[in-house]
Amino acid sequence: MKRITMFLTAAALVLAVSAPAVLASGGGGTRIALRSAQAFPAAKGAATFKAKPGERELEAEVEHVRRLAGKTVTFYVAGQKLGSAKVGALGAAHIARRNGAVPAVRAGTVVSVKTARGVLIVKGSF
Repeated sequence: MKRITMFLTAAALVLAVSAPAVLASGGGGTRIALRSAQAFPAAKGAATFKAKPGERELEAEVEHVRRLAGKTVTFYVAGQKLGSAKVGALGAAHIARRNGAVPAVRAGTVVSVKTARGVLIVKGSF
């Protein structure tokens, strides 16, 4: 009985860990979560990278930053500025870039979003 319980627990753990990774990278590219920084604890975000021969696309978004409504935030990929976007009235900003405007993205590439003054809002890595 103890052996079966250990086996089932181990199997459940493997499924719990591997399922998000499988869901995150599929036909729609690789999607990562961007986690909040200390200055913006309610913030969250996501970034999606898609690559096909001759094509690259990167989208990133930040949400739950209503206190920044009307202000500009800057998106960075691998330390390079990807671009800026204005935070809407509902507290969200989004950016999308294609091909030459997208820096090289590989495992470990960091995506971050900062205020105009350089305060980190959210961050994550592929």
